[in-house]
Amino acid sequence: MRGLHDRAFVVAGATDTDMLSDFQNAIALSIENGGTLETFRKDFDGIVAKYGWQYKGEPGFRSRVMFETNIRTSYMAGRLKQMRDPAVIAARPFWEYRHAMLRVPKNPRTLHVKWNGLCLAHDDPWWDTHFPPNGWFCTCGVRTLSLADLKKRGKDGPDRAPEDLMVPAQDPVTRQLVERPQGIGFGWDYQPGHLWEQGLVPSALLDEGGPSLDNPRMAVSIDQPEPIANLVANAKPFAAKPLEDGLQPEDYVRGFLRPFGADIGQAVLFEDATGTKIPISDQLFRDRSGNLKVMKHDRATITPLLAEALRDPDEIWLGVANKTDPVDDSKQDLVVDRRYIRADPKNGLLIVFEIGDRLWQAITAYNTTTKKGAPDLGALDRRRGGKLLFKRQKR
Repeated sequence: MRGLHDRAFVVAGATDTDMLSDFQNAIALSIENGGTLETFRKDFDGIVAKYGWQYKGEPGFRSRVMFETNIRTSYMAGRLKQMRDPAVIAARPFWEYRHAMLRVPKNPRTLHVKWNGLCLAHDDPWWDTHFPPNGWFCTCGVRTLSLADLKKRGKDGPDRAPEDLMVPAQDPVTRQLVERPQGIGFGWDYQPGHLWEQGLVPSALLDEGGPSLDNPRMAVSIDQPEPIANLVANAKPFAAKPLEDGLQPEDYVRGFLRPFGADIGQAVLFEDATGTKIPISDQLFRDRSGNLKVMKHDRATITPLLAEALRDPDEIWLGVANKTDPVDDSKQDLVVDRRYIRADPKNGLLIVFEIGDRLWQAITAYNTTTKKGAPDLGALDRRRGGKLLFKRQKR
């Protein structure tokens, strides 16, 4: 959402990084060589066929959304960088909103038309959320002005920024009710290129959230989790039941796989609560040598509950984690991971995936329940950090 598009190339519904790279290269070549939507559509069809991608919407519409959104935001990111050049600001410190600067839309947005000709100082906070494009297929733009330009328009100084009327909107991922400025499409209330212009650090999430000094396991803190006790107090009872003791390791693994329609040696792609596809397979319970490790962490009998935790989590977190090198434990690497959390008074469950070369790859699953029969809430709470992608609505 918003400025995170400055950090990474994103296509809604696409999680295969090789496919994303092909799309990104196709659009980059269009920018470099002056390609058109029609030439990109040929690349689009070839990439879709190559990976067998199942997407929503008609091919013509989907390719246009992808092409125009990336071209337009890339252009405006470059425009923002030019306009912020110190020499340009010194000579032309005012910015004018221009409706339909690229082309006249078939259905003009009322407020975008109203903002046409609005002249504000370059550092007016209004631009933080209203720098175009301000929605899908928005063709508005911005031009720089000098004080002499303002006087030619009969102005002694910049206009006063309009008062924002905030309107309710539902976050499509978390389903939570949020607010957005009227006239701005959901997620478009940012300046394309702003985060990129501020410079990059080794981890974009580190730059966004800052170091989390009180949690050595998690290297970033963006969203603040609610108290873990609240999570337990509002817990949804597990529908799944534990398996009996004394079964074979393969039986316990199947207790996890079967709710997804998977089996040992037969993986499936599962779409989680955020719409992200992750692979479900017995690899979640194998060590680096390929041996089953399902009997570790007191999780053998509760594999059906782990499956339910992944299918119906309380929370999903995305973050940057400190991971110890398996060969040299004195070294640590930063990895991007997803954590699925489910807790009740008797269980504290955690499933971890890391981003791999092509898709998310299963890492491990934990049962934080202590020998006294209660979840170790501290251990679970330490993994609740980074960016909160999903939270179950309270009953």
